[in-house]
Amino acid sequence: MISFDDLICNIDLDKKIYVGYSGGPDSAALLHLLHENDIKNIEAIHINHNLSSNSEKWENHCKQVCKNLGIRCNVESVQIKIDGDGLESAARKARYNLFKKYLKEGDQILLGHHSDDVAETFLLRLFRGTGVDGLESLVVKRRVGDGYLVRPLINLTKMDILTYLEDNEISYINDESNYEVDQDRNYIRNTIIPSIEKRWNKAPSRISNSSNFIKIKNQSYEILFKEKFHHLISKKIKVKDLKEIQESFVVDIIRFSIKEENIAMPSKKVIEEIIKTFLHSSPGPKSEVSWSRADKEESGGKISYRDKCMCIAKK
Repeated sequence: MISFDDLICNIDLDKKIYVGYSGGPDSAALLHLLHENDIKNIEAIHINHNLSSNSEKWENHCKQVCKNLGIRCNVESVQIKIDGDGLESAARKARYNLFKKYLKEGDQILLGHHSDDVAETFLLRLFRGTGVDGLESLVVKRRVGDGYLVRPLINLTKMDILTYLEDNEISYINDESNYEVDQDRNYIRNTIIPSIEKRWNKAPSRISNSSNFIKIKNQSYEILFKEKFHHLISKKIKVKDLKEIQESFVVDIIRFSIKEENIAMPSKKVIEEIIKTFLHSSPGPKSEVSWSRADKEESGGKISYRDKCMCIAKK
């Protein structure tokens, strides 16, 4: 049984609610849960990525479901331009850019991410060599453009969602690309996690719990660290001040300054390049370090040198 109170606890029911509706099981469950609990002011957004021969059929399915439920279905068609971060990242960027277009101040876009997604993301980032921040659980609610992105199903498992769909005879789409293991996330979902579960039952839920514990510990550390170094955490940091501080603290000052700007966290390698460029060398007007992250939703970033300061900005 899915708790209605848990579902809506991070949603502002007085504001506009959009549901990112692909037609897959997760978004189908989310849309129907909101509808059956008589949540008003809902619209769906279906994005046709034009990546499958079934794209048009999926679009028509979503339109029909929304028509049956009496929910407006906004359909957007995009042509994905693959960048250096790969197909998955390019598709995500296209989706989020469209979401931002719809969101006015205080509006919300709801996505169907669940605890199994948290486990997949944890393993994906772990294998890519992320730092401790990267192992945190997915954020339940955060700013996107002028509105908010909310993940109401984040504490549910994939099995919870599939059981709900089966019990209520709700139809949904199966995207064949989810089973193509050439994509890293699909490989983790279809190969690594099933193998782990043969040995450790309910492994995804346990990984998700560990990710949540890391998030709580990180938040405690961040509060204490910011109390001590609040005067240095800024999008414009004097290099001279950083040179007077222990380097391990400098790294976190840079990390928290980047985080304050809602920019994706750079990898350990990029952080080392930042330290080398601006603290161990003689930076000039042309000094710059930039980065992006395929597995993050925030913008890429860059640090340049101006007025004897490291200046942090979105890429």
